[in-house]
Amino acid sequence: MSAVTNLAPQRAARIATELVELIELQKLAPGDKLPPERQLADLLEVSRPSLREALHILQAQGLVQIKHGQGTFVQEPLVAQELRASMMSKTHGLNELFDAREVLEVPASKWAAQKATKEDIRLLRATLNQIDTVTATLPIDYIQLQTLDAKFHLTIVGIAGNRFINQTLNVLQDVMKMSMETTLRLPGRSDISRSEHNVILAAIENGDGELASKLTLQHITGARATALADAKKKDNN
Repeated sequence: MSAVTNLAPQRAARIATELVELIELQKLAPGDKLPPERQLADLLEVSRPSLREALHILQAQGLVQIKHGQGTFVQEPLVAQELRASMMSKTHGLNELFDAREVLEVPASKWAAQKATKEDIRLLRATLNQIDTVTATLPIDYIQLQTLDAKFHLTIVGIAGNRFINQTLNVLQDVMKMSMETTLRLPGRSDISRSEHNVILAAIENGDGELASKLTLQHITGARATALADAKKKDNN
């Protein structure tokens, strides 16, 4: 076996990694179509046969779907598909939903504090300003409030740049939607949430990862307690 043959799998794996980085850089979501093969090959400066081999690696990993005659499409990773299937197949308790948020969001806040750019901070602050506007307008549009609240948290997770967590963002969004469904409507909860968001942002802006993760944990713990208390109240009625 020649040295060239030995290097072929390594080259394909390297190209596959570059493709994943390209997908993340262009913020392509599941269902989005990748550029044509010729364009991708030129962009990555590789041969089309090597590119095809890399695409087949990503397809085997569940990261893309190759549709003959149509092109290559970004696919939700298998781990995310399994998480989503689990969520759809059985009713998850509130504790499980908040456990999932803790596992993903607490470390993400620490990493975001280490990586956040001025533009990231501007985007987070803009989201909090939008939340202020929604809560100041009566009657409060709770659907929009929930969307913006989730956007704030998901933006932090995105800034963290952890590839595994980014691959589960869509599932995390569903988890957050389910865990926030009623809590933001409870008296005083939206004000507490806004205050906690502001101190989390301040910690991230100051680059204090330990504080950011601590404040995020406190925020999720408070939301959990509120949600569980409300669920118990409803069960007793």
